[in-house]
Amino acid sequence: MAKSQSGTAALLERVTQLAQPLALEMGLELWDVEYKKEGGMFVLRYTLDAPQGVDLDTCEAFSRAVEQKLDRADPIENSYRLEVQSAGLDRALKRPSDFERFLGARVEVGLYAPLGGSVEQAASLHFSVCDAPMPAAVKHFEARLEGYEPGLLTLTDDAGASFSLRQADAASVRLAVEW
Repeated sequence: MAKSQSGTAALLERVTQLAQPLALEMGLELWDVEYKKEGGMFVLRYTLDAPQGVDLDTCEAFSRAVEQKLDRADPIENSYRLEVQSAGLDRALKRPSDFERFLGARVEVGLYAPLGGSVEQAASLHFSVCDAPMPAAVKHFEARLEGYEPGLLTLTDDAGASFSLRQADAASVRLAVEW
């Protein structure tokens, strides 16, 4: 039986509280915590970051330590799979602090609906990386993150045109991996 939204939020808060001191002790930043059903099974996923990066040994050490805390506290009723991963180069930006930290960075944006429905001047924008032949039909593109206010992203296209996008219109915003 799936938990309610408020039940899931309370669970996420609890498993975050269990892991946060451990992450700090290990010199890590707890980048994200997710609890969701994937492929018929619940997954508790911790995403870590660190100035020196996060390697497989670090993920394994954190996994073993947090697993002990989770076993003692037993905050999750159903069976679940525990996953620990690095935030990676193409990390998802979700919190206001994520957007503020990466102002000026190139981001990859995925939309729920084509850009033409969200941005008035969509037809005049230009993207070198997108999933549609016409800018107005774009649902996936890269741009530079120029500004952030709660709920609103200010982006610049490849030709230097600035535009605003409601955060609610974005299915995902990730750092773009530049080659």
